[in-house]
Amino acid sequence: MTVGTLTYDSISSSYEGGYIKRVILSCMIGNALEWYDFALYGYFATTISSLFFPKFSTFASLMATFGIFAAGFIMRPLGGVIFGHIGDKIGRKNALLWSIYLMAIPTTLIGLLPTYEQIGWLAPLLLTLIRLAQGLSMGGEFTGSMIFVVEHAHQRNRGIYGSWVVFSLLIGILVGSAVATSTCYFLSEDQVIMWGWRIPFLLSAGGGFVGSIMRRTVHEPEQFTQAKQRHKEHSTPIVELFHFHFKTILYVVMIELPLSIGFYLIVTFNNNFLTALLNFNMVTSLMITTLGMIAMGIMIPISGWLSDKIGRKLVMISGALGFTLFAYPLFQCLEGGFSSALLAQASLSFIMGVFFAPIPAMLVELFPLTVRYSGLSIAHSMSMAIFGGSAPLIATYLIHQTSNNAAPAIYLGMASLISAIALLFLKDRFKAELN
Repeated sequence: MTVGTLTYDSISSSYEGGYIKRVILSCMIGNALEWYDFALYGYFATTISSLFFPKFSTFASLMATFGIFAAGFIMRPLGGVIFGHIGDKIGRKNALLWSIYLMAIPTTLIGLLPTYEQIGWLAPLLLTLIRLAQGLSMGGEFTGSMIFVVEHAHQRNRGIYGSWVVFSLLIGILVGSAVATSTCYFLSEDQVIMWGWRIPFLLSAGGGFVGSIMRRTVHEPEQFTQAKQRHKEHSTPIVELFHFHFKTILYVVMIELPLSIGFYLIVTFNNNFLTALLNFNMVTSLMITTLGMIAMGIMIPISGWLSDKIGRKLVMISGALGFTLFAYPLFQCLEGGFSSALLAQASLSFIMGVFFAPIPAMLVELFPLTVRYSGLSIAHSMSMAIFGGSAPLIATYLIHQTSNNAAPAIYLGMASLISAIALLFLKDRFKAELN
């Protein structure tokens, strides 16, 4: 039957196409805002270390700042448990809404915190508590976005659609970088330290409002709604998860090593490494990091599309081996001046884009529906908590102990080799329907 020149099938297809775009956009906006909030701490780590800790030494203050950065990751597995249970039992949408509230409010509070000079040790204590709350939110946000998009996608495009969630992460980081760079460019160094660094954190209040509104406009994935109607969801998903899928959790932690270590070295550590240890000014280091993120962004949709064509396994092994072979020489190039550092950062980011893009689809395909949110959130959060949160801290320690600025690359290269070996045993489900 037709309406004018359109069939009901074409109308339905057009509606579904428009709706999946809205799903992707709602998750991209919310996820970008969350990562904007979370990334700001990394960009202003050097400034925060000078304001919130006693000035024993630059190295000691930076270590303390990265220590609190790591503390936020400790809460991610707990956040994975909490938001995983909400996502599997109550709904994906509810979990995503609450996670964005729990990020935006604490981030705004960072912009209002008194410094160590004003309230003493209470300043780093309050900063730590805020970082713990942010870590709790991140335990369910990014993984929830992965699940929401991939469960809505058709089998033939789960990789490319899932990669847009990764791309949105970069948008958040790039916006954070742009705001941080602009703040440092338009204000003097003294103004940045006195009050200017607070502006980007305060902007997150509006971001949280916009993100929550967007997520209220979408509904649950059809397969999840049908499962709830049939009352087939497990009463305690986490019990089923650890009873039947514990090996899958450990497997995910292993294959994510290049992501958990590499991402936070490339995005967070290198920015502060360029300023604190290689004496680049803040504007230059942020510019290098930003251009590196653009290189990663170019590769992400290409890699996601390729994973739909040849499989997640082959694409991710290529990325892992890229780090194994090239991480050390590229870290050495960071010390060679602006052009050399820019080329090295862009190359590291490019390799990360290859490895990172297929991960949303791959992870969703590994876990069954009844425990998918819990399994994916807990596994990913454990990887980030154990290896991601500690990566800048370990990198700083390795450089200090070895007097070799490229020492963190050895850590990344070895971790990536382990991941590549583990990926050889992956059962690639890129052609299978989600159960």
